[in-house]
Amino acid sequence: MNGVVVYSHLSKLSQHIKKIIPQLNIVNINPDNNESLELNNVEIMVTDCSLLLNIKNKLSNIKWIQFTSAGVEELLSLRDDKNINFVATRFVDSAYGLDMAEYVVMQIVAHERNQWKEYEAQKKSFWSSDSMFGQRRLLSDMTIGIMGVGNIGKIVAKTLKHFNAKIWGLTRTIPTTKEPYIDEYRMTSSLPEFLSNCHYIINIMPATPETNGLLNGDMLKNCKENNAIFMNIGRGNIIKEDDLVNALENKWITAAILDVFEVEPLPSTSKLWTMPQVIISPHNACLASAESVAELFCNNYSKFTHGEPLLHIVNFQRGY
Repeated sequence: MNGVVVYSHLSKLSQHIKKIIPQLNIVNINPDNNESLELNNVEIMVTDCSLLLNIKNKLSNIKWIQFTSAGVEELLSLRDDKNINFVATRFVDSAYGLDMAEYVVMQIVAHERNQWKEYEAQKKSFWSSDSMFGQRRLLSDMTIGIMGVGNIGKIVAKTLKHFNAKIWGLTRTIPTTKEPYIDEYRMTSSLPEFLSNCHYIINIMPATPETNGLLNGDMLKNCKENNAIFMNIGRGNIIKEDDLVNALENKWITAAILDVFEVEPLPSTSKLWTMPQVIISPHNACLASAESVAELFCNNYSKFTHGEPLLHIVNFQRGY
């Protein structure tokens, strides 16, 4: 099979690639109709992480795979695979980070202004004069902790800094060159100190063996002093659901804003659905657009054909 194979659930991805590189031979394969896939001669593929494991053994000549997502946790089983002889790149884009940053700002502002109460009042045609004289925190009044200050985390931090928030960043290693929009860095070994100093804790970490269960047990007890709010827009492996529920019930955290979960879709039996201090969104804090994925692929395709280093190469040992 000659050309580039596009094997993805992302609608119209192949069309957007074709618009950028019209001369490129693109073979589009429907993931829902793949019983007789012949992939032995494929050298370049654009695909979703969730689709790769089922076809990996058919890709005997693959040289490069571009994924359509930033998270590649579905591939953790390949960490010890000695037969990986291809380069994999993940989707990283500034628009992706901005999308995430908008979600963060929206949720913080809505929470601090008790926006849901105004929605309920509107349904009842009720005007509350008390709201004119209430108190609320501004972003500039708070310290916001960001767990994971990679490509996306940096954009979130920079956006929050525009509102004069104080930003703490949690990272594996302290960078030699510190970003001007991050006030304090802490390593994961100082997690309790990090948690105890922040009013909002925002997890943006990927799912890796190192981040698995990082907030399990009574770790969130360190948030109690500041009545912190936990926001998870990274991955659900960071904390077991039972431990999160326990932290809410014990008021170690005052609320949780959750976009990702230990089990997805979140089961209807989950206690999180009925807890009034919990806000739930269905893993849509940010979305990869076909246009953005196509642009990154075509940029990398040019580098690939010219023998240049590709952007955002996946390190299977690290898990991102």
